[in-house]
Amino acid sequence: MMTPQEVASHSFAKATLGGYNLAQVDEFLDELTEDYAALYNENTILKNKLKVLSDTVEEYRATEATMRKTLLAAQQMADAMVSDAEKKRAELVGEAEHNAQARIDELKKAVAAEEYRLKKAQESTAAYVQRLAKAHDEELAFLANLGELVPPEAAAAARSDPSAEIKAALDAQAQEEERARQAAAQQAAPRLVAVGPDDDVPPMPDDVSAPPQAQEGFELDADATRRYTDLKFGKDYEIQ
Repeated sequence: MMTPQEVASHSFAKATLGGYNLAQVDEFLDELTEDYAALYNENTILKNKLKVLSDTVEEYRATEATMRKTLLAAQQMADAMVSDAEKKRAELVGEAEHNAQARIDELKKAVAAEEYRLKKAQESTAAYVQRLAKAHDEELAFLANLGELVPPEAAAAARSDPSAEIKAALDAQAQEEERARQAAAQQAAPRLVAVGPDDDVPPMPDDVSAPPQAQEGFELDADATRRYTDLKFGKDYEIQ
């Protein structure tokens, strides 16, 4: 494309015949040069703007590509982090469940062992209580029949004497009656209950504190008491 200077400085050869009017041609060229210069300058400005826009577009495209790559890398990194976190979480949960199950198994074993020991202790205690109760009953029976113990010689003589059997029967009957009276007295005795200062206390019977020996109409069996007057204890005691 010709520049406005080239258009303005362009010269035409003079024609010998039938040529144009030089003044009109110069005037037209001046107007054309002015319009062409304006168009040329505008075109140059537009080209510069277009170049700037093109450079900007290219820059934007490069930035977009970089951003795309960055976003893609960030997405891949995020996916990798999420995947690693999921794996780590699964490992931690599995390890925690395994440890919890192992602890539960240990506690179950400990509880089973404690229950077994408790059961054995209860069985041993029950057996010991039974043996102790049996020994206690045997000792009470022995002490209850202590007054009836006699040397073997006296026992043989008593067996040969009919009056001894009668006396033993009477003594047994008297002891049975005595035990019946004591049981009746224990059942008839009122039960003492702890009360507060504001509670109403029923009146106590007059004879509740009196021992069975002090009650009216009670007499001691002379034979029952006489059997215990001569009792002696000790390692040096000899049966006569």
